[in-house]
Formats: sequence, structure tokens, C-alpha cells
Amino acid sequence: MKIWYGFGTEHSMDLVMIGRFQDVASAQTAKEVIEKLAAAIRIEEKEDRLIVGEHTDRYSEDLLDLLIELGIHNVKPDELEQFLYDVNVRRRGDSIVITTDEIDVQAFLKIMLNKGARVEVYSRHQHPDSDPVDVADVAGP
Repeated sequence: MKIWYGFGTEHSMDLVMIGRFQDVASAQTAKEVIEKLAAAIRIEEKEDRLIVGEHTDRYSEDLLDLLIELGIHNVKPDELEQFLYDVNVRRRGDSIVITTDEIDVQAFLKIMLNKGARVEVYSRHQHPDSDPVDVADVAGP
């Protein structure tokens, strides 16, 4: 007998996440936070302190120090592997546009919200005519 602990359809979302910030500087800061965390997570993986797919409930000392330095207090240890996924992060003016085939993007969402973004998330499967670059150019209310 097989016991199913979960079921997923990885690599099928064609997800777009757009974070709109108060200004260009705030968007750039958020992008830099994402880039610094992604670089640190790659080091964690290279040094076998983080293994994709293995649940972890602890931060390494280096990661904890970096999260504190960056002012990020709400990304859980088991969300950090999301920075290793195939994700495209671009800044366009006062917006950050993230595209990926993954559904697990909570870490990116939390960072953008933490840094003051208003965030829109959708799948291009349901909205194929939406160009994320054009959408990011539209000023919000």
C-alpha cells in the first residue's frame, strides 16, 4: 500500500508576480535583498547545509546573520530553497517582475511585502494576453 503525503504539479504554473513599490530606490533595494539571499542560499547548498527537498527548521548562523542584517524576519527556514528554483527577477522602474514555473514563491512574496510592495500574482495560463513587462509599466491607483 502507498501512502501519499502530498501531490503536486511542479513546473507548470507559468507564474507572474509583480511588486509595485513607492519609488525606484525601494524596488532596487528589494531586488538587492533577493539577490543577496539567493547568493547566500547557493553557498548553503554548495556546502551541504541546505538540501533541496529536505525539510529544515533551522537557519545556519551565517543565514540568520544575513536575514537580520537585511531586515527579513518572516521567511521560514524551509522556504529558503525557493531561492534555488528557476526564477527570473527583473526590476522595471518602481516594480519588480518575477516569472517562474514554480508555485512555491512565498519567500519572494514575503520579501516584497516586507519592503513595501503592493503585489499582484497570476498565472499566464489563465491570463495569456497579460505581458508582465507591460503590466508593470501601468501605474497603480
